[in-house]
Amino acid sequence: MGIERLKAILKPVSKSLKSMRSHDPNDHWLVQEMLFDANDYDQSTHVLIGCPQHEGVLRNSGRTGAAEAPNKIREQLFKLQVKKDTAIRLFDAGNVSTDLFDSSEVTDFPDLDQNPDVLEEIHNRLSTAVIEFLRDGKKVIVLGGGNDISYADVRALAETSREISAINIDAHLDMREADEMTSGTPYQKLIDDHYLSPHRLYEFGIRPESNGAFYMDNADKLGVNVHLLADILQEGVSPAFQHILGQIGQRPFFLGLDMDSSQASDAPGVSASSPVGFSGREVLECIYQARQKENLKVFEITEVNPKYDIDNRTVKLAAQFVYKFIFG
Repeated sequence: MGIERLKAILKPVSKSLKSMRSHDPNDHWLVQEMLFDANDYDQSTHVLIGCPQHEGVLRNSGRTGAAEAPNKIREQLFKLQVKKDTAIRLFDAGNVSTDLFDSSEVTDFPDLDQNPDVLEEIHNRLSTAVIEFLRDGKKVIVLGGGNDISYADVRALAETSREISAINIDAHLDMREADEMTSGTPYQKLIDDHYLSPHRLYEFGIRPESNGAFYMDNADKLGVNVHLLADILQEGVSPAFQHILGQIGQRPFFLGLDMDSSQASDAPGVSASSPVGFSGREVLECIYQARQKENLKVFEITEVNPKYDIDNRTVKLAAQFVYKFIFG
């Protein structure tokens, strides 16, 4: 398909973001090492793409605002310092266009409903782009948006690799049953649509008080690997996460981070905040461990909600997570 073909479904990063610079000539910000021109795509090692929508959150009766997250995270990410001429080259593909369009023109999934709703169309676009990046051998970073986009990202990985695994760092299982896609349904739908085996789904940081007993029981019956927050904290976050990576082995895998897995003191600007959760440092350690594995193909951050943030605390933390994934 080629990066040029994707222009029909992507909106480029604004000039104001691309032109950010420090007043100190001795600073060297990440944005100065970024690749934005399609002609530079081939030399990139990593691709960043945003999906600015919160339709799935709205359908799940959550508070909206996550659509603003991709560019807000970029504002903080681009200002982080890097060495000049780094071997890691990050291409910013821009954001998935959320305007309505004829999905049959670009979708790689012809068996899907030919009249999908707006969220399905957005997912089709995102999957199409991520598939292209993966086939080109890129590491992919996706910024949401609502957690429903995990369906699109994991589906894309399943279309390009065999026997995949997925880790969902989250307070919620996101395995709800519903008549339509919401931010609470992606992993159940991935299982139902046979893109992901329940035995290869790892739910990390789950809080029983934030999930219905029906869904906890259902996940157990399906054979999903559910790791409760309380158990993880007792064992130690780092060894618990390392154990999961050991179980995944060499299978291609997806790492999804719902920011509401972090405690509100570190990440107040999320769709569903809680005073209980992982610290920012604990999540950074998980990302550091995961990024050392070459078979980690897609890293996704969702549910950042700048509308409820305090002093950009959450978007700054999300930017640190992306930086850690890229540079270690």
